[in-house]
Amino acid sequence: MTPRSRLNFSQNDEQKRITIRYIGDVDGQEIVNGIARYLETVGEVWLYDIIIDMRRFEGFVPFEELGRLARQWATIAQGRDMGRKVAIISQDPLVLARAKAYPVTFPTRVIRIFAEMIDGENWIEGQETTAPAAEDTPRAS
Repeated sequence: MTPRSRLNFSQNDEQKRITIRYIGDVDGQEIVNGIARYLETVGEVWLYDIIIDMRRFEGFVPFEELGRLARQWATIAQGRDMGRKVAIISQDPLVLARAKAYPVTFPTRVIRIFAEMIDGENWIEGQETTAPAAEDTPRAS
């Protein structure tokens, strides 16, 4: 990671929400390792909705790395996160192109992609919002 690039985590235990920000040109492997380390520190992490803010991300996460994160997440959550939400905030065409692959990779989660943070936050909170950039529903594994 360069000095300007980093992963930033914030956690709201009352709302059961974790926000993860990718800032700058962060390596995909570093993102996966950092997220996995962080999630292991959160008690009952499977009860949390997650916002992934990629608006200032300049890098690329190879699909193999996403698969590795999915396997680590499955070990941590053990299916106890069925229906929890993940809002991805991004206008990156690659993120949008992968939209249909995310629910296959993370089958217990409801994942939607939004261009604006407020829309993702509103959706997580169950409020009506503008249409997401992409969406899918969880499937039982």
